Amino acid sequence: MAPRAAERELSGPYNLISPQGHSTIGELLQACAEVTGGAAELRWTAPRTILEAGIEPWTQLPVWVPPDTDLHDALHSADVSRAVTAGLRCRPVRETVADTWRWLSDLGGTAPHRPDRTAKGLDPDVEAKVLAAGGGGTGPAS
Repeated sequence: MAPRAAERELSGPYNLISPQGHSTIGELLQACAEVTGGAAELRWTAPRTILEAGIEPWTQLPVWVPPDTDLHDALHSADVSRAVTAGLRCRPVRETVADTWRWLSDLGGTAPHRPDRTAKGLDPDVEAKVLAAGGGGTGPAS
């Protein structure tokens, strides 16, 4: 195996996100549903519907930010060429999800949470209201 960044004494700023096209939010969510054995039914909802419902991107809907925003562009269009040239290898999303699920299961199902931070995730009642109002579609939302 090739020496890793620390062994090669690399330093400086690197964007350590996967290159564009490595995976999609749909692939991530599908892997989560399959790996956990959950009965999740993926329902795609227009970004406008999400925002109008007062759902906070990234905190109440983890990993999601609305398109056409600076944060979206930073997350999904960042130049990762320096990291790739230095040897960045991105694991398959399903493998990462499986390892994370195994780690979480080994902890008893509850991830460590700092007491000075707010809880993350979407309230099930809010989710139900958005979906009942017709907020679920059949194709991936941006």
